[in-house]
Amino acid sequence: MRSKRSGWMSVIIAAGLMLGLTACGDTDSTEEKYTSPNFNTEVVTEAGSNGATESTEASDVVPSELSTGEPVRTSDLETDISTNTTIAGSYENGDYYNPFIGLAIKADSTWKLYGAAEVAEVTGLTEDEVNDLWYGVVSPYSVKTMTCAIAYKKSTGSNLIISYINPKLYYMQNMTAREYLELSAREYKDVVVQNVDYLGQTFASAEFPETEGDGRRVQFAIRKSDLIILLTYTLQGDDTIEDAADHVTRLLVE
Repeated sequence: MRSKRSGWMSVIIAAGLMLGLTACGDTDSTEEKYTSPNFNTEVVTEAGSNGATESTEASDVVPSELSTGEPVRTSDLETDISTNTTIAGSYENGDYYNPFIGLAIKADSTWKLYGAAEVAEVTGLTEDEVNDLWYGVVSPYSVKTMTCAIAYKKSTGSNLIISYINPKLYYMQNMTAREYLELSAREYKDVVVQNVDYLGQTFASAEFPETEGDGRRVQFAIRKSDLIILLTYTLQGDDTIEDAADHVTRLLVE
């Protein structure tokens, strides 16, 4: 049986490399200069620079039925998250906050967040490379896949991986989040991709069957500012998506 760590590596590959991706740290020297997004403006979906837009009819969106607890307000935090963070989010007192996506991960006695060294070990990057991504030295617009955060449940190995995929670097710049999941799911029978209301936004979502050693995956994807943001829950043992999502809540930028 494979170790949980090797299982997590498989999940990252499945989550971020489904389009035939190669390495997390690949760069494109011809990429335009990165401009920091405005974290004070909440964006659910927006048009890309190439005109690609995600549009969803209200009737196509179903509730995720996941309880996310009370929202976290940036005004209640010790650090001014709206200005003192990069597009990858930031860590404060063991918790993770990401204004770009609009979510917070509240670590507790059960769930923990990986630090840069641990993320580096799982993804195959160096600790310096992870910190470069986290602290904005390297832009997510210049890499194919970026791992922003990994939360894990030590007792079972269940985990949540937040990653960014840049479709432009895979010559699929018009790809929507739903199309990404549909492409990911095409090798599985009876996997349905649907639009769901999750964390106050419209995500594409799909539940994948269990694979030996790697658990069951539930993915949520959304496109923002030309990036596809992917939330991959991997469930081990008797853990449920409801339990795993319970420590993830909406971040309100104020």
